[in-house]
Amino acid sequence: MLTDSKDRRETLEHIDLHTPLDTPREVFCEGSEPQPRGEHAHCADAFQIPLATEVFRRARAQRLNRQKNLGFALMCVLIAFILLGCAYFNPFQFHIIKGTDDWSNRVSQLSFIFSLIIFALFVNLMCLLNICYRQRNLG
Repeated sequence: MLTDSKDRRETLEHIDLHTPLDTPREVFCEGSEPQPRGEHAHCADAFQIPLATEVFRRARAQRLNRQKNLGFALMCVLIAFILLGCAYFNPFQFHIIKGTDDWSNRVSQLSFIFSLIIFALFVNLMCLLNICYRQRNLG
């Protein structure tokens, strides 16, 4: 067993002695060195795909459709918030507690929340009308 390790060590030393590690290796060919471009040198054209205007119109139409779908989804969410607000504030209970301090507190909360939601609905509706107008002018 000792002889095996000794033989291996001698073999490795023999390989180390005879393997030229310090020799420079030629990585690039001689003709492939970068050359400065002269005034009349031919430049390779950039790779370009000519696109028709229809491609851009279709991309814009898809973007406007995505915006319109998002606007409709936001409108549905805001209407759901209005319905949840009506269920939370219970308008029938307002009639029962009319004239108390609790009534004035709840009415102020109701008016603040509903005014924010209605304002957001109005802004959303204006954005949807703008998107529909741009879609109509696209074609």
